Amino acid sequence: MKKIIAAFISSIFIISAIFAQTTVSSQGHNEDVTYIAPCNNENQEDPFFWTGGKDGFLIKWNINNDQGYHYQVSDYEIKMVAVAPNNRDIAVYESDGGAVNRLSVWDWTTCTRKYVKRFRDSITSLSFSAKGTYIICGTASVDGTVFIKTLGGQVVDLIRTPTGIVSYALTSDTEKNAAMYSPSGNLSYYDISAGGKLKAKIGVTQGLHQSVLIGNMTMLAGINENVIYIHAATNGKLISKVAATNPMILSSKNDDNLYYLEDNNLGTYTLKVIEKIDNKTVSQPKVLKTFKGPRGKTAITTGKKLGYRIILGGKDGAIYINNIDMSETPIILNSFSQNNYDMILDMAPYNSDFYFLTASKLYQSSYDSGRVNGLGANPGGNRIIPYNDNVILWTKDSKENIILFDYKNQKNEVLYAPKSSVQMVRIFEDKMVIIESNSLVNIYDFPSKTLENVYTGAGIQDAVICSDGKLYVAKSYATEPRSPLICVDPVTKETVPMKVSGNVAFGLSTKDKDIYLVCVQSDRSSKKTVVEKYNTSTNITTPILRISEEDSNAFTYLEYPVLYTNIGKENIRSCNLLKKKNFSFNRGASIPFKIAQNGNRVVILNKDGSISWYNATMSQIVANWYLTTEGDWYEI
Repeated sequence: MKKIIAAFISSIFIISAIFAQTTVSSQGHNEDVTYIAPCNNENQEDPFFWTGGKDGFLIKWNINNDQGYHYQVSDYEIKMVAVAPNNRDIAVYESDGGAVNRLSVWDWTTCTRKYVKRFRDSITSLSFSAKGTYIICGTASVDGTVFIKTLGGQVVDLIRTPTGIVSYALTSDTEKNAAMYSPSGNLSYYDISAGGKLKAKIGVTQGLHQSVLIGNMTMLAGINENVIYIHAATNGKLISKVAATNPMILSSKNDDNLYYLEDNNLGTYTLKVIEKIDNKTVSQPKVLKTFKGPRGKTAITTGKKLGYRIILGGKDGAIYINNIDMSETPIILNSFSQNNYDMILDMAPYNSDFYFLTASKLYQSSYDSGRVNGLGANPGGNRIIPYNDNVILWTKDSKENIILFDYKNQKNEVLYAPKSSVQMVRIFEDKMVIIESNSLVNIYDFPSKTLENVYTGAGIQDAVICSDGKLYVAKSYATEPRSPLICVDPVTKETVPMKVSGNVAFGLSTKDKDIYLVCVQSDRSSKKTVVEKYNTSTNITTPILRISEEDSNAFTYLEYPVLYTNIGKENIRSCNLLKKKNFSFNRGASIPFKIAQNGNRVVILNKDGSISWYNATMSQIVANWYLTTEGDWYEI
């Protein structure tokens, strides 16, 4: 196993440098493959390529075997990937599809993030200049294209007039000139060595997507409304117009010919080529081969050409590779990646061991024994809570029943049938707190088997019952009463706002009279996320950790005197509240999702469904485990 470098927190301000390791396996992505980026030397003997996914993973694949180097660079979807000419620097566009539009630049050889750039508008194109000096970002803003120095991350003003929205951009080999396609129907050429002077603006077809310059930048190809258009790049003349069924362009700037894939939505794909004859003419489309492949929820989503091969990615995260040659009979498209692991959805401590839940089964295991004990089929749920000698199963963001699972007798009991989507379920002794649709807090009493609505409001995030028997609800400050934390008397329903500042509170943990919580504080000038302690008796708030950005998915987990939190997203911090000592657990290939402790043994559930084992007082990973589809542990 590779050694990893420890990250240490010396104060309440978090150092954001990331040190981690990849994992090597043939497993594909957990969700849609969103982008494929070939290496920059497709003719080498041992070519490779990167894939980005909706799961936030970047995977570098060796084409001569089925092994990929996996690393999760984001907890958001990867929209685009660009690889520098040195095949070392990787630029990644991450987005939540809304307000978050982030460019992160990575050194792949060390899996370290070099810098991050945040954009107000979405990024519409992403590429490196020919020598790798600049990263070129087209944006959906009036200003348009942004040039960033690859070394250092400084934004440079190479084009001083707004380019408008650009969906494709590249430079000449000398990096003195740049060509850009705008969906408004223009192919523009700039002299970026002389203040970005506009040299020419050529009219072409509007609204093209999957645009690419081929044939040594002599032709522009793109798709609009199931029609492929090919224009002369020098004067904009339309060379060819070809109807196609759900076409996907596979060619890159290095190709003379246009390779593309057609999809009939019934599991049949056709690989075709339009060959360049000269700078003014092209051939009619030629069918190279037909594939029988995935459809529906597993259909092909993206593809690229790499040398004499095509690389394809599917909705289920699978990767496919096939040669570019002719075949008169249909070819079965077999997956290059393999699904060998069963994703762990949740976990919880139990006696001296831990429960582990997958979509199909409930398991009991521990690091020290290494044995996996199957406790029975999952009766329904993606979250688990131990209760006496049974477990409670519920499904986040769903109206599925909350179930008491007696796995010893293989019996299920429906405790509650939610009327709306469930966001949170917590247990405090003999009471279960249930949050529905971010607007209702219900309490289920186990002895009487009764359920009561205790609080109704808007923007509810979390709720706990403290030692005083009161219910404390974390919510948005924007809703009445004007506080991100309120106290509710479960009997009288009296509501009292607590003296806590912030736009929204969440991630609650409690011990005695103290509540540990996460608050996001944001205004026009600054954003910060704070982990703090609030004493319900004295109304005093004490900060513990903070970062200068918004982290709406942070949590706290209390194993007194240690408070754990994933504030900052990249790793989990251990904060000893008595000794005032903090440190970070080194992360593996995936971003940590949840933590649990049992004695001196700590286990972190990662977003890819793997687990990482630690000793409670040490930052180093003891082991990274995946659960195989056969129900055994596999150590990376």
